[in-house]
Order: sequence, then structure tokens, then C-alpha cells
Amino acid sequence: MEATRLRLRACAAALAVVGLLCTSPARANGELLVSLDYQIDPGLTGCPSGADFRKAVVRQLGHDPFRDNAPRRMLVRLYSGAQRMAGRVEWRDANDQWEGERTFSTRTESCAEMARAMALATAIQIDLLALPEQAAPEKPAPEAKPPAANPPVVVVPPPVVVVTPAPAPPPKEPRFAVSVGVGALQDFGDAPVFVLPRLAISVGRPSALAVRLTMDGLGPEADVTRTAGVAELHRFVMTLELLRFFRAGRLIQPLVAAGLGWQDARAQGSSADAARDHEGQVVSGLLTASGGLAFSLVGRFSLIVELQALLYWPSVNVEVGSAQAAHLDGAAFFAHGGVLARF
Repeated sequence: MEATRLRLRACAAALAVVGLLCTSPARANGELLVSLDYQIDPGLTGCPSGADFRKAVVRQLGHDPFRDNAPRRMLVRLYSGAQRMAGRVEWRDANDQWEGERTFSTRTESCAEMARAMALATAIQIDLLALPEQAAPEKPAPEAKPPAANPPVVVVPPPVVVVTPAPAPPPKEPRFAVSVGVGALQDFGDAPVFVLPRLAISVGRPSALAVRLTMDGLGPEADVTRTAGVAELHRFVMTLELLRFFRAGRLIQPLVAAGLGWQDARAQGSSADAARDHEGQVVSGLLTASGGLAFSLVGRFSLIVELQALLYWPSVNVEVGSAQAAHLDGAAFFAHGGVLARF
């Protein structure tokens, strides 16, 4: 009977020791245990939840250091400042005394990216705090000593996490464009000003060379009056040019163009002698060169203004009766503008 009682007392003592070891909130199997207090500023968006932050730390450590009844507390705060987003990780001991903290701030990263950096720094900190007791070999102490105080928190800056976004694919450039406008054509020599409607069609990328076909004319005629009568002058110009836009996609896009073409000048007089020298019509070959600007408006629409120089041969001479009514001297400037649409 006495032996049975001794065995029961020994079992009860062993169970008590096991219970004390199992209920210790500070460490489990040599691991540092902490409680998590996680809060986010309501004004922030895209931040992970407390559960997601906890999972990120567990993923870095390979085990879960968080217990609700652990004596050491870790406070994690994410909040927005005047021109940047900030965060803080603060450590407190079992008496709620401050042990250390680490602050974070960013101007460009998202809340989720900064929370990942904070989780990585927190995992490193927990590993460092657990090292002193894990590395020390077990040796019998010569005499009993009171347990050491919680080790000081060593603040380790987190590694710099460089987030490089994947380059966005370049936008698809339109290869077809149409512009409609009007301009004033002034020749050298004794010639009136022609007001010509303009239609231009181009094929090619805006940031590279394009081919442009232009047609100017079929608009109001220009009149010249002499004592012998009145001559009505009509003009049509067609060119084929190489066109190049610079700074494609910007608000202001310079452009240059050069090419060749032909013009048809017609005269219709009020007397039988009108335009007598050329039977009322002259066709000339010409060379063109131009420069201008395109101003982006909305979507694929732009406002385009351009100054074009024309050299043509032969020149055009118009007579009414025996008097010269107009002389187009082989060179002209054409200032025009309109609306450009790309497709």
C-alpha cells in the first residue's frame, strides 16, 4: 500500500512539471513567442489584413511565433502622412514597457509592398531575439539564479526590396491618318492669293516615315480684273510626300515632309482673249518641302498647322486681252491647317 502511494505522488509531480512547461507563454521548444497587435489607418487602401501579415511572417520563419497570451507584445501600425505612407513596429515586454521600435516610410511603394518589407524585418528580428537561448549549450548551473530579463531588442534594418515593375508593352501605333483643312497659297510674282481646301491621306507609323498623298484645290476661284475683262483662276495641286512626326504621342509633335507632284492652273476670262498664251490651262511639275506642328486634342485627334514651299515649272502667265492679268513665277508658299485623325 505504501509503495502504491509513493508511485501516485511521483506521477502527480511529473504531471505538474509537464503542465508548467507546456503552459509557459514565453517560448515553445526554444522559439520566441509574441502577441500581435496590428492596426491600419482607415484612409489607406490595398493593405493586407492582420491575418495576412501574420502569414507573411510565418512564411519567412518557417514556424508560427504568435500566441495571444505571450508576454512580449509586438505592435504593428500602418498610417498615412502628409506626403508619404509610414509604418512602425514596436516591441513591449510583459510589463508593457517599451523595448524598441522600427519605423518605415515610402513615397512610391504601395501599402502591400511596404507591409511585406515590414513582415520581413519582423521575421529577422524574431530570429535574432531567439538566437541567444537557442545557441547556448545546456550546462548545469553551479547555483540557482533568477531568470534573466528579456533581452534588448536589436533593431535590424530590413533589406532594401527593389520592386521593378514589368515594362508595359508599347501602345499600338496607328498606321493610317486623314487630315482635312484649308490654306492660303501665295505665289511669287504678280499673282492673287488662292484659298484652297486640303485633303491629306497618310500611311505609316507616326514615329517613323509615312507616305502622304495630298490634294489641294477645287475651292473658290481667284479673280483678276483688267480693263479688257475679268479672268477667273482655278488651281489644283496634288503631291506625294514622305512625312515624319517627332515625339509621337506627346502633346506637341513637330513634323517635316518633302515630295513631288503636279499642279493644274486654269483661267476662264470674260473676253475671248482671256488666258490666250496657254489656252486657259497650264500643268506644271513641282517639288515641295514643309514643316509644321501637330497639337494633340482628344484621343486620336490632333490640330495640325503647316507651312509648305513649292517650286514648279513651267511658270504660269495669264492675260486678259493684251494686258497681263497674273504671273505665277514658279515659287509659292502655302500656309494651311486642319484636323488630323489617326486610325
